[in-house]
Amino acid sequence: MKTKYLAVLIAAMGSSLSFGASIDGLDAVYSKNLTVYDGTSGDTLSVSSPTTIGVNNTGNWTMAFTISGLGATSDSNVGLLFTYNTGSYQNLEGLGFQLTESGDLTLCAGGFAYGGGTAASSPWKTQTFSGYSASTPLTLFYTFSRGTVSISAMLGDDTSTLTTLSNLSSGAAFSGQNMSQINFSAKDTSGNTWSAPNGITGEYTLNNFDLYTAVLTEDQMREYALSAVPEPAAASLGLLGLGIFLMRRRRA
Repeated sequence: MKTKYLAVLIAAMGSSLSFGASIDGLDAVYSKNLTVYDGTSGDTLSVSSPTTIGVNNTGNWTMAFTISGLGATSDSNVGLLFTYNTGSYQNLEGLGFQLTESGDLTLCAGGFAYGGGTAASSPWKTQTFSGYSASTPLTLFYTFSRGTVSISAMLGDDTSTLTTLSNLSSGAAFSGQNMSQINFSAKDTSGNTWSAPNGITGEYTLNNFDLYTAVLTEDQMREYALSAVPEPAAASLGLLGLGIFLMRRRRA
């Protein structure tokens, strides 16, 4: 019996150290836990309460999240990571990706404010990483600062890879509008004001998601990304606990 409790405790300790992300002294107003998307379905997160997120010339906020297990997209297809809605506009903005079998990963940002377009040219804005491995966690930051959008990305725990594609749009502000919903791996089916080029879903694992009512500094981005990626010791601890638990079940 003691062995069982020890195994569960070790596994729990490893899990608690391995999942989630945080920034010291800064609390997220909306969060979402681990979710796996298979490319055929998505879900939503309500952001209508308790904190109002403005999509206007005074709004300042950052979506921070870590993903892994990205599925390769075919030809010019775009896998959709998320869009977000307001009370009047569905799928106002979004972030998608293209991933080749050789590991070229292109992040695509666009939406209503860009008037559609294709993933390879304006008004879509793109950022490409070469040699990406789907097993490597990718931490992304979508920043809305008074109507100007930027995206930042960091690969795994390598802080030197943190890059920002800024000034994606200076026209993303909509007076009197507040964010009401975030659609993960799909766009809202009730609105047709925006559609991703050649695809509306994305195959990936959402490890963690947090929405902050602040524009994050690069140091805060690094802190968040590092806290989201499992430490080797933590991962080993979790596997050790799981192994002990399974061995005990087999003997029983």
